Amino acid sequence: MPLIRWLLNVQPLWNNPADYNAALQYLPASTHARIQSYHRQSDRKLALGSQLLQHLLVTRHRNTPFADVSITRHHCGLSGARPVFDGIDGSDGLEYSVSHHGTVVALVSRLQPPRQTAKEEGSVGVDVLEYAELPSYVCPTLPGVVEWAEGFVDSGVFTHAEMMGVRDVARRDAWREVVKEVHLRWTVKEAFVKALGTGLATDLQAIEVRLEGVREQVEEGRRVPVEVWLGKEGEKRRADEWYFEIGLVAEGSNCVGVATRVEGLLEEEKSAEWQWLDYNADVLAYIMTA
Repeated sequence: MPLIRWLLNVQPLWNNPADYNAALQYLPASTHARIQSYHRQSDRKLALGSQLLQHLLVTRHRNTPFADVSITRHHCGLSGARPVFDGIDGSDGLEYSVSHHGTVVALVSRLQPPRQTAKEEGSVGVDVLEYAELPSYVCPTLPGVVEWAEGFVDSGVFTHAEMMGVRDVARRDAWREVVKEVHLRWTVKEAFVKALGTGLATDLQAIEVRLEGVREQVEEGRRVPVEVWLGKEGEKRRADEWYFEIGLVAEGSNCVGVATRVEGLLEEEKSAEWQWLDYNADVLAYIMTA
């Protein structure tokens, strides 16, 4: 099973109303309200790019006309679950995962049909974040950033062991490095939650991301396999049936985490490069001929 890895930079795209509206009209009308619901134009562009990539994936790999693609949100009725293509007219459905932040949209897929019941787990997930960007509400000092990071434990996101790793960084480095450490942990964890497809019901503290030495490697330009352990204290096991990785894209401005099942994953697919899509050549040209 291949591992599709797509990226789209929306920063240079749709920066005037005519271009934005023209791109919006390529999508089914049912998608417009959700895209337009975002207050900031930058967020609307990300939502537009996300929908275009999702529809493009289905058109290319399920031979479905672009205008006929219908995406199901909250798959199997689970709040926060991934969107999927359920298939039409006898065609197979398609599972994938999509994420966007800053100016980057990321999409991954193993080109498998989605699960059929809420009890079945998915096979692939992705998450992207601006690597070193501190949320505007956080005080840009070391104590302020550590307090922000502590909130991930208090809200049931990070384990105490994960927070110990963050504190180790805070003892050695400046506050910006703490932000990076938090974002690396979050992207891997969020990618796994998306892969599972269990949405908001997932116990995030039963997922422990171990990043010893990883931040230094990704900053050397490497995509690094990550060790993840599952379960509560005293019952943890390494998630050997899954493959996790983290890396930097967009000249190091964004970190991207991927989680996918090991079954059927070839070694060369682990090392395959992300494909940056050109909107005119790879997206628009395909839409016009599909």
